Amino acid sequence: MRWADLFAMSLGNYGRARLRSVLTTAGVAIGTALVVLLIALATGAEDNVRRSVFSIGDLRLVTVQPFQPGANGLSAVPRTITDEVVAQLRRIGHVESMFRQFDAPLGTIVEGGDDATIRPQGIEPNAPVDRGDLLAGRHLALGDRAVAVVPGNIARLIAPSVASAIGRRVTMRIGGAVKLGSTRIGGSGTPRDYGITVIGVFDEQASGTSVRIPLDDALAAGADNRGLTPDTIKQSTGYSGIAIEADDSTNVADIVRGVQELGFSSFSLKQVIEQIDQGFGVFRGILAGIGGVALLVAAIGIANTMVMSVLERTREIGIMKAVGASPRDIRALFLAEAAYVGAFGGIVGVALGIAGGQVIERIIRNLNPRTNPGPIFVVGPDLILAAFALAVVVALVAGFLPARRAMRMSALSALRYE
Repeated sequence: MRWADLFAMSLGNYGRARLRSVLTTAGVAIGTALVVLLIALATGAEDNVRRSVFSIGDLRLVTVQPFQPGANGLSAVPRTITDEVVAQLRRIGHVESMFRQFDAPLGTIVEGGDDATIRPQGIEPNAPVDRGDLLAGRHLALGDRAVAVVPGNIARLIAPSVASAIGRRVTMRIGGAVKLGSTRIGGSGTPRDYGITVIGVFDEQASGTSVRIPLDDALAAGADNRGLTPDTIKQSTGYSGIAIEADDSTNVADIVRGVQELGFSSFSLKQVIEQIDQGFGVFRGILAGIGGVALLVAAIGIANTMVMSVLERTREIGIMKAVGASPRDIRALFLAEAAYVGAFGGIVGVALGIAGGQVIERIIRNLNPRTNPGPIFVVGPDLILAAFALAVVVALVAGFLPARRAMRMSALSALRYE
């Protein structure tokens, strides 16, 4: 039997019992639409979460913390990040750049009779924390001393506007009592005042109390607070953290492994992304399983339809075999009819899934008009093709046994069938 004749005959048989064919196709369409809808919604949710994580920082960044790896909270065992440790970290493969950080004791900005609690953060020029969030002024540069980049809320405390705060000379008091919220706590060491010039203002949403100052100034302030020298502070207290930039995000795992082998805890957004991918992979699998149940029900309907079709056309099968049709032709004919059910159901199901997703997205956006997330419902060509192929495969599997039964039917018995 020629392929053209096969498809023409199977299409005619598909349209012979229209109501039954339409209902069976509708079952496949509903299952396919559910698969498309659920997976597309899960993909949209994952994309939005990944987009939020990407906005936090660079995937190439690895933060080294002064604790043993694997511990957190009260169980964290402190470690000291000395200059010797920094030298060891530099020798880890794929390290492109490294930035030290030292957090001086809590303090206050004293200006106009109002005290604002601050966390002086000593960093090196071009450190990742000091990039891209400026509202006015500039970042720290090599050779800077007695300067600071302050958050917007501090800038508005010392000047009428953010821009007018640039160049203002203020007093930074390190140590002594500070006020955290409504609670006043005793600070560390003897309070000392330092004159600093505001050179930049960053968005306070990043950190409303952090004040970025040169690393050497922070070390000197920490040493003064404890009556020590900066070199002694480096050896006894060590740096508060190290920011490492990999030459490529694919090498972050190797750097993390190297940091942990040196006995220090590390964190990277790349690890967060990998965990998100794993979690959403399981989530998509669960949702696909829910849609698969609907397709399974549709497969049962296809099998039932094909069995009834074989019984109703027993004499027709006998006549076809009597005039020379081979068993393979009979099997191909019934499989083609099942494929039509899967193909038409897949096309309608994909269209219904896309339309339903757009309706859901529009409803969600109308309910939350102030938010502007990325696409909530994400359908790519791969999902469309996979859903369509799944519908066809399910239909073929469901139609295999009825087609096999028709193929094995005796021509004489089929002709005698009433």
